[in-house]
Amino acid sequence: MYYEKHIFVCENERGEGERVSCGKQGSKEILKLLKSKAVKAGINFPFRIQRAGCLERCELGPIQVAYPEGKWFRLRTEQDVDVLIASYLKADDPTAYKHLLVGDEETGKE
Repeated sequence: MYYEKHIFVCENERGEGERVSCGKQGSKEILKLLKSKAVKAGINFPFRIQRAGCLERCELGPIQVAYPEGKWFRLRTEQDVDVLIASYLKADDPTAYKHLLVGDEETGKE
């Protein structure tokens, strides 16, 4: 595997009158913060953070998904970004980022 961690940030924007979208909930700003802060954090393994089209969970957004684990996150603030970088990318401490996780129980999907 080339990247040890790979985070996709939904940037989808729906048209007027359509359901809510991540792009209209600040996902572009979250992506920009994630990228710049992760680079400055001095992470010592290959990782990538990139934009994604619709991940079909916009009602929970702005939404991000991280692989290889397939963990879904909801980052809304700069503080959320800081927590994800420190506790997911750097320390891998699930107890510190569990409040940012979005589970299937919230969507009714399995």
